[in-house]
Amino acid sequence: MLLAEYLSAIPALAREWHFDVSVDGLPIGTHDIIVHENGDERSVESDMRYGVALLGRSYKQHAEETWRADCLMRIDTRTEEKDRVTTVTGRLEAGAFVITGPRGREQLAPCVMSFAYWNPRVLRQTHLLNAQTGAWTAVTVHDLGKDSLEVRGTSRAASHYRIDTERNRIEVWYSPEGEWLSLRSTTRDGHVLSYRLR
Repeated sequence: MLLAEYLSAIPALAREWHFDVSVDGLPIGTHDIIVHENGDERSVESDMRYGVALLGRSYKQHAEETWRADCLMRIDTRTEEKDRVTTVTGRLEAGAFVITGPRGREQLAPCVMSFAYWNPRVLRQTHLLNAQTGAWTAVTVHDLGKDSLEVRGTSRAASHYRIDTERNRIEVWYSPEGEWLSLRSTTRDGHVLSYRLR
């Protein structure tokens, strides 16, 4: 068997995150992410499903992304919120990442990242792509130091960061190995959205 055939026969590795999501401590839904890795290429599927009685709306989002190393090659998202459907598509074309969504068509730099918290390199970015709106969003990252976090009933050492945008403050926690462990964000109307691994 040739080396190329042998390598192609090796199944791609998959990493998965399955979060229970709550608002102000009340369960509202789930967020499931599966990352398939094959060399330096990754394909990502993300599904958010919220039934947010507290906020007066339901929310569903399905996103598919293709990455090469830490650069987004393709993104397709469909978001349903309050009976409104929003789609965003993006492709790497002729040296630019072209995004089409509610804001129209826009050309970005050839190597961009979405809010892909599963990849700790988001913490090194000055802008991230919003998968729901297609907006190229300025971010400021703050290192909040070491922390401990309960994950699946066990206390874990974690590094704590905050990602600030113009509208949101998003806190994320990572293991010493760089594995995403948790997220907490405050909504525009002051509710606290929390992720817990299940």
